[in-house]
Order: sequence, then structure tokens, then C-alpha cells
Amino acid sequence: MKKILSLILVLAMVFSLAACGNNQPPAEPETPETPETPETPEEPGIADSLTLHVGAYPDTIDPALNSAVDGATYIIHAFAGLVGYQQKEDGSLELYPDLAKELPVGKERDDGKVEYVYELKDGLKWSDGSDLTAHDFVYAWNRAANPETAADYGYMFEVVDGYAEMTEMDDEGNLVNPDAKLNVTASEDGKTLTVVLPVDVPYFNELVAFPTYMPVKAEVAEGNDAWATAADTYIGNGPYKVVEFSQSQLIMQKNEYYHDADRVITNELVFAFNDDDTSTLANFQNGSYLFIDQVPNDEIKSLQEQYPDEFFIEGQLGTYYVSFNVNDENFKAFGEADKAKIRKALGLMIDRTYIVEEIGQAGQVPAAGFVPMGLTEPDGKTEYIAKNGPKGDGAGYYSVDPDDYEKNCEEAVALLREVAESTGLYTVDENGVVSKEFPTIAYLTNEGTGHEAIAINLQATFAQYGINMTIEKQEWATFLNTRKNG
Repeated sequence: MKKILSLILVLAMVFSLAACGNNQPPAEPETPETPETPETPEEPGIADSLTLHVGAYPDTIDPALNSAVDGATYIIHAFAGLVGYQQKEDGSLELYPDLAKELPVGKERDDGKVEYVYELKDGLKWSDGSDLTAHDFVYAWNRAANPETAADYGYMFEVVDGYAEMTEMDDEGNLVNPDAKLNVTASEDGKTLTVVLPVDVPYFNELVAFPTYMPVKAEVAEGNDAWATAADTYIGNGPYKVVEFSQSQLIMQKNEYYHDADRVITNELVFAFNDDDTSTLANFQNGSYLFIDQVPNDEIKSLQEQYPDEFFIEGQLGTYYVSFNVNDENFKAFGEADKAKIRKALGLMIDRTYIVEEIGQAGQVPAAGFVPMGLTEPDGKTEYIAKNGPKGDGAGYYSVDPDDYEKNCEEAVALLREVAESTGLYTVDENGVVSKEFPTIAYLTNEGTGHEAIAINLQATFAQYGINMTIEKQEWATFLNTRKNG
């Protein structure tokens, strides 16, 4: 039985470690000790139950409201969309029709709009045995796109006709067309879903595979904001069904009503919630967890040495970034132009190379812009970042060359001095250190050794210039809500 350690660490890199072991009762999360690596049993095959770890207690597992990777992981096990991804023999992924009979091609209509028609497979069911139809997609997509739902990924439907009307606001922030709907219709028998787009979107089938596009059963979600927090109301249609959802774990079992149930091999998945890196590693090493996604950053090198043939590092499409609250009360005395200069100065002070090499320690690449490497232009060949930066020359918005870091800091000090001189709210001395009148920065991060190490590094960096930064750590779900609420 393969046991896999997957570490999703800072700066968007994915690591994995394969070994052998059996599930044991989880170790207590309080101050765990790191045990010795368990002996490898001779038992091959596939376990009937797997205990896995992909994160702490999730913020939400509602397909419409989720915006986190861990939440999406649970969702794609409990739900199935019109389109999905499957693994090929070479390990790569390919798009395939899941609930749909085939992948449709967009066809231009007489009015110039483009139509996608999805014909659903026969006999589709929800995990409670009730029928699933195209009407369920109409409900789910309109629910996710509705501004009143406040879904982070509601904009994913902006490519669908009708979205602009649904989201149009007047000068007072009120919906202009509160009854507007997406131009998505189900046939009377519920076997066909017709989607109309204002213009063709060549990657629309890929969008439909995204978790936000999953169906939701109206009977359990309508009027019940807590439907996605209890096993008895969390009705899905995917390969697994939720049988327990507590503060400590999420248990899924094979869904007998899944249309492709014969391909589901493992009968039970136990997702353990844990936000303590040390405890997570301990549970992996003592055999309690068969898969984990985080370890203490200072353990990375030793794990690579301990498991030289089993520790894998894979790239992940993403950028680790610091987000500024432009409405921070501590900076309300500054004008918008001055606040922009302060944000740029703080960004220039960040030593991305140090963070990547000394904290990340796994081949991450310093980012000179928000969009990560790996995305291409429509030609499928040219890297998007080849035109990264204000000049469109690929140089980015600031240099990430280590030799230019000192120059970046000099520019940062010059910007802070400009603001000081124009506002008179603080001063900057000849060494580039700001006076105590400069506002204190409150830095919010979620728990995890990598996140905490980056926060401490930023705190020390800013302190060199007299800038005081406090650090507040929150558990994952709380962090997401605090950030969303500003």
C-alpha cells in the first residue's frame, strides 16, 4: 500500500513523498514529537480506507463559495461536472466528458452569439438517489453568478450571456436588473443544457470543468446557508458521498449512485483536518496519515535526504503574493497617489530571492509580476510573462535579480522620502529610516511554518527602515473570512 507525502509549501511548489505504511489512529496535535520512520510492511495493493491531509478545517466546501485549493479538493471528490479531467498513461491530464455525453463545439447563431449544447448521460443521480437533470445546472450556475451570493469566483460566469445584466449596478450600488438570469436553459425533459455566450470562448469546456461550475441540488441549498456544513444535507453527485463532517475530519465513502462508480476503487477517504505542520509530519511518519500537504520548512532538506528516491517536487501554477488593504485606517491620512507610492516602496523592499532560497528551499522562482510562468498566449507557445511589466518587454514590474536588490531598496527609500516631503506626516533620515510617525503595518497570515517564516522576514526587512510591522496568525478558515471582509 503506497503512502504519499505531498507538501504544498510557500511560493507555489508541490512536493510529494511516497513510502509504505498503514493507517493508525491519528497522533494528538499538541506538541508532537517527530518519530522514527516506520518499517515498510510487505502488504501491497490498494487500501479500503485512506486517511489523507490536505489542510485545516476548510472555510467552505460549497462549490459556489469556495475559492481555496483544499476546498476544491473535497468538492471534486463529492461532485462531478459536465466536463472533467482524467489522467492519461503518461501521467498528464486530459479533458473528457463526465456527465455530458460528449464535448460540444460552440456554434455561432444568427444573432452572432455562440451556443454550446451539452447532452447529459442517461440515469444521472444525486448521492441520495434522486434524479439529476440539466435544470440542476441552471440553478447552480445562476446561484453562483448572482451578486447576492457573493461568490469569490462568481466572475467565472462573465463569459456567459446574461452575466453583464445580472451584475449591473446603479450609482448607489443597487442591482439594475435583480431578476436577470444567465442565458442558460434546460430542455423540458432535463436531458440537454444549452449555454449561450456573447462571443466564442475557445476554452469554455475547460471552464465548465472548474469546481464553481458543479451542479448544486436546489432542494438542499435553497434557503439553507448551512447546507454545505452537515453530512446529511451535503448532497453531491461525484464519486464519493460525505458521511461525516466534523471539526476534526471529513469522511467520504463511495457513492453507489455515481454514474461511473465501477471506476472508484477505494471505498473510503478520511480527510483529517490539521493546521500544525509538526503534527502533520508526525502523523505521516507514524503511519496515521497516508498523504500530507505540509511540513515544517526547516525539515525539507532532511526529508529529501531521508527519502532520496521518494521525495518529488512538482511545479504548481500560482504566485505567492502580499495583498495590501487599500482602505487600511492606519493610512487614511494619505492621498491615493501617496498610498500607491508607499505600497510600491514596501514591495521593492521585499527580498524575493532570499525568501525563495532560504525559506522556500525547493526551487521556487522569484516573481516579477502577478501572473506566474506556465501560462501561454492564445498561440499555445509564447509565455504570457514574455510581455510582463509596464513596458511589455518581459522585465516585470521590478527586478528580481539579486544584484539589483540594493538598487530596489534605494528606490524604495526615495519613494518614502517623496511622500514624507509632500505630506509632512513623517520624516526620513539620511540613512533611509522613517520616523516613528510612519503608520504601523498589521500583517495577517494563516498558520504554517512557511507563512510564518515569510512574515518574520518581512517584519525584519521593514524594521531596517524604521517601519514597524505586527504579525497576526489565524487558522485557515478564519484567515480567509478576515481577508475577504477587509
